[in-house]
Amino acid sequence: MSRIGVFGGTFNPPHLGHLRLAQAAKAQCALDTVLIMPANIPPHKQAHDLVAGDDRLALCRLTFADDGFVVSELELHRTGKSYTVDTMQALRDAYPGDELFLIIGSDMLLSFDRWYQWQEILSLCTLIVLSRDDAISPETLRMYANETLGLTEGEGYHVLLLEPMELSSTMIRETIRLGGDVSGYLTAPANAYLKEKGLYR
Repeated sequence: MSRIGVFGGTFNPPHLGHLRLAQAAKAQCALDTVLIMPANIPPHKQAHDLVAGDDRLALCRLTFADDGFVVSELELHRTGKSYTVDTMQALRDAYPGDELFLIIGSDMLLSFDRWYQWQEILSLCTLIVLSRDDAISPETLRMYANETLGLTEGEGYHVLLLEPMELSSTMIRETIRLGGDVSGYLTAPANAYLKEKGLYR
């Protein structure tokens, strides 16, 4: 039985912070594989400055190039909004004998009970919560998971504590628009791709 992590997002663009989070989840939770899942039309975000799926897919492949990471096109091929429950059900069907882990940020956990069919998601996988925000204490996360979601730590969820990293896709897009240098925020191949395509300018 393999342990498979699922790390989704718009990845608009994927950056070194995303890579660090995925690497931490893989190492600390002994995951065999992490599926990187760029979303088509995310239900939680405005998509007015979202670049084409093919570009985000290419950027993900250039960012998550290490062994143990697999970039999936599953959500990009889906019409309409990308709901996590649909993705996790498709992966459960594809990997019936394996253990699935959904990797999310601490901010996303605290709204999990408002996700579409959230109880069904929890029946399909274990949550890995990446605590990278000093404003949200691990105790707050555990209380929410235990009391609101009805989970047990170590079974239904894991909280990973990481040093905060001041980096976001929004910041990168704004820096590019202003003509700044983002080479320190991206892998070298991803940065070269952005420049070649002239994305976010």
